[in-house]
Amino acid sequence: MAETGSTSGLDDVADHLYEVRPDEFVPARDDAVAQAKEQGDKDLAKAIARLRRPTKAAWLANLLARKRSEQLAALISLAGDLADAQRTLDGGALRALSSQRNRLVAAMAREGGRLAHEAGDSAAESVLRELQGILEAALADPNVAAEVQSGRMTRTVAYSGFGPASDPDAVPMPAPRATTPTRSGPAADPAPAETADESDDERRREERARERAARKKALDEAEREESAATEQQERDEAKREDTDSAHTAAKAQVADLTAELERAREREREAAAAARAAASAAKESARAAGAASTRAARARARYDELADD
Repeated sequence: MAETGSTSGLDDVADHLYEVRPDEFVPARDDAVAQAKEQGDKDLAKAIARLRRPTKAAWLANLLARKRSEQLAALISLAGDLADAQRTLDGGALRALSSQRNRLVAAMAREGGRLAHEAGDSAAESVLRELQGILEAALADPNVAAEVQSGRMTRTVAYSGFGPASDPDAVPMPAPRATTPTRSGPAADPAPAETADESDDERRREERARERAARKKALDEAEREESAATEQQERDEAKREDTDSAHTAAKAQVADLTAELERAREREREAAAAARAAASAAKESARAAGAASTRAARARARYDELADD
């Protein structure tokens, strides 16, 4: 039961953290960690501390997932149609779907910018282009699509492949051939035309095989580069989060020391005022003592004069 409670608590915290602006993420996460520790839930505190700060573009994707979930789902639903058109080499359908995809991706990116503005932030054109890259990747990769729709995306991704693999048995629809007038004379032997068609089909299959091999090689290289770049990004993000936390702790320490210094200065001012008051009182007392001594000396002298008589 305790584990279920912690899981539920983590979901609630994550839902909140991945909706706040990226520049507010680390302080909000630190507050949530401190609160979990105060409640005695160390496991929850550790789980919260492991939550990664999202990039600006990933934050916009999270806003779309939370506030425009239906539109986002409609966009991602195009992935199946695009995959079918790619596998069957249906050029006409692929062109139409690609055009629709581009329009929807651009519209969703603009909507992400509006949501950022509503949240009190701004999104530069470069960030909106990164958001478009995330949406393109979601259309090409089901894992990225699930990550986007979870509303807890932390990284900026871009699809660098060539789309789903084509069906090796698919044959592209040939363009209609112009009808040529029938020449008079003996009927032409159909065998050479059939042989030419078979040769053309074989050539197209060979070309497709070479193209698939080239695309597969490019895809493998791009995925290796993407993996290396993602790992580097995660390392840099982790370092930045650590330095942000250290900076926050240092600022808190400076604030504490500044407050203590001000209290010490106030005590010094009070002590200086007391010292000045004491010095003034001592000076006044010295004058009074001197005057009293003088009077006593004069009285003693007069007394002595009477005694001599």
